[in-house]
Amino acid sequence: MVASYPWPGQPASGFSPEPEERYRPVPWLPADILRGSLAALGLLVVGLLVVVIAAVFAGFAGLDLADPSLMQFIVFVVMGLEAVFILPAWVWGPRKHGLGLEWLGFRPVGLLKSVILTVAGLALVLGVNLLWGLVMERFNIPGQPDLVPLFGEGPFGIVTAIAVASVVAPFAEEIFFRGFMYAGMRDRWGLAAGVIASSMIFALFHMSLSTLVPIALMGAVFALLYERAGSLWPCIALHAIVNLIGVLGAYAAA
Repeated sequence: MVASYPWPGQPASGFSPEPEERYRPVPWLPADILRGSLAALGLLVVGLLVVVIAAVFAGFAGLDLADPSLMQFIVFVVMGLEAVFILPAWVWGPRKHGLGLEWLGFRPVGLLKSVILTVAGLALVLGVNLLWGLVMERFNIPGQPDLVPLFGEGPFGIVTAIAVASVVAPFAEEIFFRGFMYAGMRDRWGLAAGVIASSMIFALFHMSLSTLVPIALMGAVFALLYERAGSLWPCIALHAIVNLIGVLGAYAAA
């Protein structure tokens, strides 16, 4: 059953959709997605500038910027800036149309269904990574940069990497790229175009040519998982698991 909702300019009061409804289509348009994307990039750039200026003043104040603990903190702040993507998704998504967070995908989903879909998605992602590893080996394609030097070795480095990769990134990226971007593209351009476009933008966002293909394919898996589950929770769980495996693997190999 497709839920009805107030279109722009209509009052949102009295709207109380049932949990099992798919809440489609979403009301935001490609123009809203573009504005939200530009705003997200702008917030990211401003955040980076603030961090750089703060680091410069810290140097003038006599703090040792070569101190590993301080550098790890700076890396954590910089990587954590990804959380700013949540705000534009909310502002140009549900908030603009007087709707709630459930329209970004925060809807209940059965535990058994969630577990089955997450496990199936994990199998697909691991298969993609395995095949891409064979392609990289065959054509001597370089892998992605080593994360360990960025976050530092030892318990603090591991905890910092996990906090960023398995907590901040899954929430921020799934809200923005699936709950906001994919949902809007799908309902205007169709499922296939929505999956392809949002997944490619998701891959380009990671700015790594060597992993462009597998990240795009993973983005497609996340989008299809969201489509099948009708909820963002399995996507966040899968994204967190995949990133956790990557972090633990990087530290195990260091």
